[in-house]
Amino acid sequence: MRNLKKKYLLVLLLVLYGAAAFAQGRIYTRKARLEDFPSRTTRVVLTGQEVFDAVLKEEISSRWMVSPYEFCTVTDYTRDRYTSLYYFVRFTFDANFTYMTLTKSGDPEDENQLKQGFDVVMIPIAPAYMTGGDELVFLPAYIDIMQQYINRAMVSDKVAYRGLKALCSKPVGPVHTDRQAALDAFLAARPFENARIEIVSSSSDKKIEMVISTDTHELRSIKRK
Repeated sequence: MRNLKKKYLLVLLLVLYGAAAFAQGRIYTRKARLEDFPSRTTRVVLTGQEVFDAVLKEEISSRWMVSPYEFCTVTDYTRDRYTSLYYFVRFTFDANFTYMTLTKSGDPEDENQLKQGFDVVMIPIAPAYMTGGDELVFLPAYIDIMQQYINRAMVSDKVAYRGLKALCSKPVGPVHTDRQAALDAFLAARPFENARIEIVSSSSDKKIEMVISTDTHELRSIKRK
């Protein structure tokens, strides 16, 4: 009887170990990898630019509703980016554009895919290394678009994989293509109107155009040219 119990315990341990190993190597969809978003703290990484950070703090404090949040420094992000504890809103760059990027922290090499870090969504906001101009005016819209995306990506793999294009809908009302008219309509939050935001790279002929509702901040279109 004692030997039978030992064999039973051994089989049970092997089954549990095998289940754990299977879970470690399991492949998850992007939607599944985002399911922990509401329970994690989102850390907003400040840039060190005083004026921009002041506006960022004000807008996040009044608009961010999809998860707990706090502000942190670039040093904090560098220290904690490989721990599977946070999401980060940070500002990233390539040769042409600046992006407001939502990143899940974690080690990209972790065997458990749920603990791996990755960039969730990148919203273009300005030419490379921000100029401190229109991106301040449109920052509320970028924050709202990020929240709209994460809310939908948590329930739809189609949205999670397609990115910002999955949010696009047909404009309702006029689209202001003139820069000043777009700014005026946006600042006035006019209903049933849309602002076209044009971001032109300072180092090449590349350009991104976005059309955003001036009152609800819905993304109507995004095109790279």
